[in-house]
Amino acid sequence: MHSPVPLAIAKCLAGLPRESLQPIAWVRFNFRGVGTSEGSYDDARGEVDDASAAIEYARHVAPGAAITVCGHSFGSFVGLRAATRDGRVDRLLLLAPSTRFFAFRDGAGRFGGKATIFVGDMDELCDVGEARVLADELGADLRVFEGFDHHFMKSRRAMAEAAIPVIAPEATSP
Repeated sequence: MHSPVPLAIAKCLAGLPRESLQPIAWVRFNFRGVGTSEGSYDDARGEVDDASAAIEYARHVAPGAAITVCGHSFGSFVGLRAATRDGRVDRLLLLAPSTRFFAFRDGAGRFGGKATIFVGDMDELCDVGEARVLADELGADLRVFEGFDHHFMKSRRAMAEAAIPVIAPEATSP
């Protein structure tokens, strides 16, 4: 929740001008065992449950709203699984998916919504070729950020600003 990449996106979402946009709701959370959350790491099984609970909470607080799941690194692996399992997620944004550590390709083709992948061309945990293969399997759009690493160190703000129209197009379109 306090990791720099999701935090940068949360700051951009919080900074959207409210008067000219369709309202949006968003949820940011820690996985079990992170920070002050209860539980302990569960090899992505319980973490998918955590993400699924967040999706359901978003539906509860914003009934009828489009649902986007966005995750960074391990969070993108968990987010893909939760979105696929749910079957009612509209959009998915995978930020720097850690393809060298997690089997993203297992069931990747089952996500039915609009998917997008952001990756830096200097990402240590997912090179552009790996991201392209995953994008092809998901039918996802791929955006490569030149000069960016796994944590988007060059400019998290630029990455976050690019993420907003993917995450919440209804909040950024006239």
